[in-house]
Amino acid sequence: MTDEPAVGGSDPLEASFRVKPSVAVSRALALLDAFLEAGHTVSVTELAQRTGIPKSTAFRILVQLTKSGHVIRSGNSYRLGLRMFELGNHFVHARPDGLRDVAAPLLGDLFLELGAAVGLSVLDGSDVILIDQVTSSRSSIASSVVGVREDALTTASGKAMLAFVNAANRDRAIAQHLELSRRTRHTVMHAGRLRAQLQMTHETCLAYTHEEYTMGEGAVASPVLVNGRPIAAVSVSAPSSRIDKARTDGAVLRTARLVAGRFIRARELAEDYGLQEVHWDMEAEFPHGYS
Repeated sequence: MTDEPAVGGSDPLEASFRVKPSVAVSRALALLDAFLEAGHTVSVTELAQRTGIPKSTAFRILVQLTKSGHVIRSGNSYRLGLRMFELGNHFVHARPDGLRDVAAPLLGDLFLELGAAVGLSVLDGSDVILIDQVTSSRSSIASSVVGVREDALTTASGKAMLAFVNAANRDRAIAQHLELSRRTRHTVMHAGRLRAQLQMTHETCLAYTHEEYTMGEGAVASPVLVNGRPIAAVSVSAPSSRIDKARTDGAVLRTARLVAGRFIRARELAEDYGLQEVHWDMEAEFPHGYS
């Protein structure tokens, strides 16, 4: 017994789009988004349940996505294809001389200096997304997954960046955070305390979490500021008992400032040597939550 519905004699490529194009596109995107929470390999039944799309329609769209290489069929289940990896690596932060490329050597230096997990994150509204990390197989804390999206105010990186956005975006992030369940018993769920933490971070360029994201783990982060705007954050995570605050604070702060300087220099050189087709626009490159 197979997991796929009968398609009859019709062309599934044609049948998958017997609805308005905008509806078909929305359904295809919903199926792709479902992989973010469902796991690496998912059945068409689970995808249909997660998205609310009829199973037969989901199957037909998956046929199209499989032919294009965005999805790979494995038996009666599906997983994201290499085409998605290709697309992801054409995202602005992942391209040569992009944020990740510029920061990588400095993240490596920070890891060698402190011997703790190092991360580079960006802000997307009220969420933070890890775009790179350096860690070790000997690390005593669980590695985060590059690309994972988390509530910003449960992380040191998120706090580091939210401290430098405008008041409306900051208040929106706090309000959304307070609607969520505590991640751990130490997660801060008081608006006044969060505002005080963000104010202190704005003054020192350092943000902290103590077992707010993961029990037993602490983190220190500093924003990567370009023209006063937080384009990213550099963080260090380690068991709470092993963080040498004085040493870690200085190293993280220095690294974040070096990343900012090298990023600006890379953009200036690209313009000077005509390597960019248009003038660099920070608003276009970092549009989420920075105004």
